[in-house]
Amino acid sequence: MKSERNIALILAGGYGRRAKAECPKQFVEIDGHSILAYTAAAFQHHEQIDEFYVVCTDEWSERISAEMRSLGYGKFSGTFPAGATSIDSLHNGVDGLTAKGLSPQSIVLVHEAVRPVVSEDIITDALSVCGARGNAIAGIESYESYMKSPTGIVSNEMQSRYGLFRAQTPHTFPLGSLQQVFVLAMQRGIHTSQSLFTLVSELGLFPLYISRGEQSNLKITLPEDLKFFESLIKGGYIKL
Repeated sequence: MKSERNIALILAGGYGRRAKAECPKQFVEIDGHSILAYTAAAFQHHEQIDEFYVVCTDEWSERISAEMRSLGYGKFSGTFPAGATSIDSLHNGVDGLTAKGLSPQSIVLVHEAVRPVVSEDIITDALSVCGARGNAIAGIESYESYMKSPTGIVSNEMQSRYGLFRAQTPHTFPLGSLQQVFVLAMQRGIHTSQSLFTLVSELGLFPLYISRGEQSNLKITLPEDLKFFESLIKGGYIKL
């Protein structure tokens, strides 16, 4: 076994109430399998990924393990407990990887469970950019301009699209860098942030490098996102 490994850490601890599903959206089943299973498939089948873990609440841990086993996902290595916030959940995942004695040089791809259309090319480029520059944030250049509105009713100001990139996941860092991020975050008492990308930006630890993103790398957030993803599966575009 090589000492430096490429590891996916899939965050599946949220509740996602905006999707209006009967259970957390990452566990909604489509064609007999959870959305999480479709997300995990991308890492299971990628030749450069050595293993993956899932961060989840205790109530879902056994079910996740059973589904991964039933699908023959041999790269699945276990679960870590979710925290009170997404950042606490990620912290638990980083602590879990550290406790397993993994090398600080191991590369960790932090990915949202509700992005099940992450492609082989996205993962490959994340690893490449992180290896060359020290980190990688999947991003896609914006092709739309933005209206600024604090009320959602009227807008008197715009934001040009030029120079804007929409951050996606994975967010890819060496394990040692993630350890450093959380030491500093805890020193500053930071437990909430929108994502790892926003946390690192807030801390100002390192410049962040953009890796390949794709329009298709959607984040399932709303009911229409669920319907669109289901249509991809029914049409044979997405398979386990």
